Amino acid sequence: MSSIKEITTMCKAGHIEEAYEQALKEHEASPNVWTQRALAWVLYYKIKAAVEANQGYSLLMNLYELASLDELSSSDDNMIYENVLFKIGSHVWKNLLPEHPDTPSKLSELFEVLTTYENGFECSKGYSFLLKGFIHHDSWTGIADFIDWWNLDKLTTEDYIPYQMENGRTVMSLAEQAFITQAKALLRLNNRERIEAFLPQLEELTERYPAMSYPGYFYGKLLLSLGEMNAEALQALIPFARRKASEFWVWQLLSEAFANEEDKQLACLLRAVHCRTQESFLGKVRTKLAALYIQNQWFDLAKFQIEKVIQEYQAQGWHIPKDVANWSRNPWMETAKACNKAPLDYKSITDSILCEGANEALAVVSNVDPNSNRVTLIYGYKKRITQKLPLKVGIGVVLKISYITEADGKVRILNTEPAPFQKGLDYAQVVEGTIIKRDHHEFAFLESTEKQSFISPQLVQKFRLQDKEHIKALIVYSYNKKKDTWSWTCLSIRPKG
Repeated sequence: MSSIKEITTMCKAGHIEEAYEQALKEHEASPNVWTQRALAWVLYYKIKAAVEANQGYSLLMNLYELASLDELSSSDDNMIYENVLFKIGSHVWKNLLPEHPDTPSKLSELFEVLTTYENGFECSKGYSFLLKGFIHHDSWTGIADFIDWWNLDKLTTEDYIPYQMENGRTVMSLAEQAFITQAKALLRLNNRERIEAFLPQLEELTERYPAMSYPGYFYGKLLLSLGEMNAEALQALIPFARRKASEFWVWQLLSEAFANEEDKQLACLLRAVHCRTQESFLGKVRTKLAALYIQNQWFDLAKFQIEKVIQEYQAQGWHIPKDVANWSRNPWMETAKACNKAPLDYKSITDSILCEGANEALAVVSNVDPNSNRVTLIYGYKKRITQKLPLKVGIGVVLKISYITEADGKVRILNTEPAPFQKGLDYAQVVEGTIIKRDHHEFAFLESTEKQSFISPQLVQKFRLQDKEHIKALIVYSYNKKKDTWSWTCLSIRPKG
């Protein structure tokens, strides 16, 4: 009986058919795991040759024959199956072009062969490469069934790591791509039972990997497709919307979550059309806006949106949407004066939406960098953050902030607004006390009840502070970067009275 080494040597020398005849003859004479392994290796070389020659039928036949070798398993014969999986993935990736009309049927035939491997395949690089090849064809009608068969629980640790390209661009991980592909497929199928079964998997992914942006978006989309969980969908969508607030389609999606709250729905649509994007992308958003305006008989506002849609669709050579065409023929279109004025403060409303579920705190401005425009805020006991703000502020200004803690532990401010100072804070207080200043020192201290607060030379000079002078001041528990310590510091001073 020929050894596996002898059989593979023949194959490598190009004598694949001779090796096949020999291995098949020996297996028929003495069927056992060793003759099956020899035959399996020859089949691998036949599969390899079929892929390289783009011979789909030959590939299928050899895969069927390999599946019939019932003494083998992907665990005990991992090397054989790993090599085969890489070749199948290569065939799907390189030979089956997404735009070719025969590709869907070829994918279905290949998937049917794979399902005949009764024991399936182990987690491996080859198995992951097979998945990568198939999700390249995300519009194929069988992709949801394929992913279910492949089983996303078999993703490896490496599959969750984003890929760094040579040009420095980062590509989302295979895991994120696979979950998104499945979500899109289920949205197309609109199968309630399958969506409900998939949602816990997607939810777990968003919790384990909060840095992934898009799974949260599709979790919300799937919830909205069920039509009964808008509050839960919103909870899933908001973290995603915070990261993608400049994208029009995020606000378009959020408008769906507020289908029963007209003001919020309208605000989301208005924010969508005010995002910087191509006008050709905004047709559906403007159409929804027009519908809401017409519903409220705001015909001047509706006319502006209708004319924008018609103008863009005609420029692109597209068919005008039926509703838009019908509206354009209404009598009020003759008398209405197109107006683009927002009927509500959409920015404040949508900013509030982004802050839902966020933390809130009273913050005091402790420093302003005039060069970078970055502002340092003290917002809790031994809590400080430096960040650019959308409004101009000075040292000592009090703000109400909404903030979140990102996956990497960094704090990000979502919204700020002026606020009155509140008593009872353990990190900021208004106190009265006496100045302690030595003649040869430019700085000073404020001695108040149980506290001594540092006064910077700038404040001493600005207010011409003198030793033993009695003043009232705003103090904060601030961080000294040079000394790596926290201590009380005066921010603003005014004479008592």
